[in-house]
Amino acid sequence: MNVYRWCARDKQGKKFRGELRAGNEEEVAEFIRSNYGYVTKIQKIRHWEEVYANFRSEKLEIDDGIRESFFRQLSALLDGGISLIKGLEMIKLKSRGCIYEISNSLIKNLNRGLSLSAAMNKQKGTFTPASVKIIEAGENSGSLSILLDELADYYKNQNEIKHFIRNACIYPCIVVSVTACTFIFFAFKVLPVFVELYSSLGIEETTFLKLIDFAGDNTRYFRWEAACFFLFFLGVTYYQRERIKEGCFKLPGLSGCYRKMMEIRYCRILSIMLRSGIAIPVALTAAAEALQSREMNEKSMMASYVVTRGARISQAIALNGELFSETSIEFISIGEDSGKLPEMLLEAADVVDNELQAKLKNLKASIEPILLIIIAFLVGCVIFSVASPMMGLISGMPEYI
Repeated sequence: MNVYRWCARDKQGKKFRGELRAGNEEEVAEFIRSNYGYVTKIQKIRHWEEVYANFRSEKLEIDDGIRESFFRQLSALLDGGISLIKGLEMIKLKSRGCIYEISNSLIKNLNRGLSLSAAMNKQKGTFTPASVKIIEAGENSGSLSILLDELADYYKNQNEIKHFIRNACIYPCIVVSVTACTFIFFAFKVLPVFVELYSSLGIEETTFLKLIDFAGDNTRYFRWEAACFFLFFLGVTYYQRERIKEGCFKLPGLSGCYRKMMEIRYCRILSIMLRSGIAIPVALTAAAEALQSREMNEKSMMASYVVTRGARISQAIALNGELFSETSIEFISIGEDSGKLPEMLLEAADVVDNELQAKLKNLKASIEPILLIIIAFLVGCVIFSVASPMMGLISGMPEYI
């Protein structure tokens, strides 16, 4: 079996192109005539081109905003009665960038005989395992367009939460960055002038000035080594960014917000999976993969195991510590008793979302004055360390009447 790149036109003159795995060109031509119309070009793809294309499609990573847009467009087209491949072709023709690459890769794999969920599963960085399972359930139940629209709503909510958190962090990050840059400039450009002045006057510098002078001299003498160390530090920080981020979220004040954010994600994805007909233990396991916290992931896996042993979901979650808040557990218990568990999970997610936004606003309001106090303290320490030798010199001068 070889892979062929083909081009075609329909009766209205509209162009189509794609790739197909087939035994020979005659099979490709028959596929084009039965689905599109007229064959304009068929070309066999060389092996290295196929490997490179598969590598690009499997490594494509996108954010929640792009996922929302893609799922929303595809859901609307399927609701309109358009076939899956033609719907993807329409999205591809009017899109650029990531959505174009996603559509193109899915069309190639669909033409090779894969299902939509299998084609999505090949793109590891693009679609999460939970969303792939939901798509697979939609294909089996015939409700693909409905689940695509629900996935779009899910990613829309996730994107809104991220934007809210990002906007809440803008002011503190700007203040910290400007303060750090100002301190570095003052330490390496201004303070050495005072050090040289005090040395010429025979005045002993403070410990802070000595440390700054020592750091400045070593940076100037070993600037290439310092640059290499700085680049090494950036590289280590980049490759360990997930662990660093997880460690930051364990800090006081942030740990509660992070748990609420994961709880919202868990409730919404679990609700969609249960509505799509996925079994509860499988849904719990798949929803756990959407959690970025290793600790919460392990607790969710344990909850799934307890459910398979015959326990209620609310009991299994309550037994595994801080996976859910008491409010969410109450909603889940009510949903189990009433038979409306997916709806109650969404209600719980909305309640926790409101709590998270209120908590973030309060956290932002408390961080701003704390930052100003810390900055004022640092500025006072610098001024004292610079001015104290001069004040000692002035106080030691004789008085003239």
